[in-house]
Amino acid sequence: MKRNQLPDSSVLDGIAARAEKILGYEFKDKSLIIRALTHPSAVEADPVALSYERLEFLGDSYLGIIIGKALFDRFPNLPEGGLSRLKAAIVSGSSLSEIASNLGFSELIVFGESELHTGNRGMHSALENVYEAIVAALAIDGGFDVARSWVLSTTDHLLREDLDQIKVNAKSRLQEILQSDHRVPKYEVVEEIGPAHDRTFRVEASCDGELLGSGLGRTKKEAETAAAEQALETLGDRG
Repeated sequence: MKRNQLPDSSVLDGIAARAEKILGYEFKDKSLIIRALTHPSAVEADPVALSYERLEFLGDSYLGIIIGKALFDRFPNLPEGGLSRLKAAIVSGSSLSEIASNLGFSELIVFGESELHTGNRGMHSALENVYEAIVAALAIDGGFDVARSWVLSTTDHLLREDLDQIKVNAKSRLQEILQSDHRVPKYEVVEEIGPAHDRTFRVEASCDGELLGSGLGRTKKEAETAAAEQALETLGDRG
């Protein structure tokens, strides 16, 4: 069994302190921010709760609510489709990873040796996951309003963008097209490649049992987006 690859407590305390400085928030439970910054590769032999995975799941839900409500309030005349496109662009992996990187979190993520030997090729998805995990950690430790305040402060520049300046998310576009015919897309993970800390997902996008596209990604979200992009090409070829 692989050993725990976390640094000693003094190093982790230093990482937590640097993260708190970036966030402008002091955690009552320091283990939350440490977990939010711990890549699964660093705790392969230990319970999943010691990495950011479970926090990421919760943070993704909080993030959707926070951004959705902010857009609803800020753009009272924007229809559902426009709100969906803007929300998808803001919570996309590229947006979240860029924000986390600009804040300096790439230097604080705790990776295991197996991930370090890859040259941190998974840094993009790790930064996205860390952002979502931090949202959950803030909500658990300080309450929903603390998490909401931080999310809005870090995404405000995106909330002010015009719709035509933001790339339309492929999944949102596919959903719009299919909904015009009263249909909805379905995404299914059909294959998982590699170990838990370095996994690649294959997702298929279908509608009414018909395969429209498939895609690969380091996260399920990335794979779904790739599948949606191929589905859009398929539908485009059909006119």
